[in-house]
Amino acid sequence: LVTDAGGNSLLIVDQRGNIDWVATLPPELVSTANVKSLLGCPGSGAEACDLPESIPAQAVATSIAIGPDGAYYVSELKGFPARHARCGSSSACSVALDGFTSIIDLTFGPDGTLYVVELDENSWFALEPPAGPPIGGSVNACNVATGSCTQVATGLFMATAATVSKDGTVSVVTNGLIPGAATLSTLP
Repeated sequence: LVTDAGGNSLLIVDQRGNIDWVATLPPELVSTANVKSLLGCPGSGAEACDLPESIPAQAVATSIAIGPDGAYYVSELKGFPARHARCGSSSACSVALDGFTSIIDLTFGPDGTLYVVELDENSWFALEPPAGPPIGGSVNACNVATGSCTQVATGLFMATAATVSKDGTVSVVTNGLIPGAATLSTLP
């Protein structure tokens, strides 16, 4: 399985290199309030201050994790699973968890906990000049059956990936978008 950020889709590739699509993720209307806040609107005079309350945004599929239930969990940078499903209009796709900003990675632990990595709590836009300053990303431990999540780490600069060992130890990559500066840290 491969997420295609440019095509907003989940693909499947067989051992011979044949590619088929599993699901496409639709654009959605998203609020512009966060961008306006980061740019100091309305007083800053930034161009973004004139944006409407919401604008269409691409899904930007960033990661895939296969759950213990066999379902495909696909993350979206702005905000699911059967073959040839059109998420947003197909009953084969559903939102497992929401309320996150800029999800960049997903991974399941051996106990079935889904770990959700957010690039920055203020959204990816916080990393773009002149919006900053970023407040840092997080790693969230989620129970997909109940929909409940707990932050296990916050304030992580450019958190880009996580992994969970067989014993349940969670490690996260930070500074992942800075060449030569990426670090791997074990979470307590």
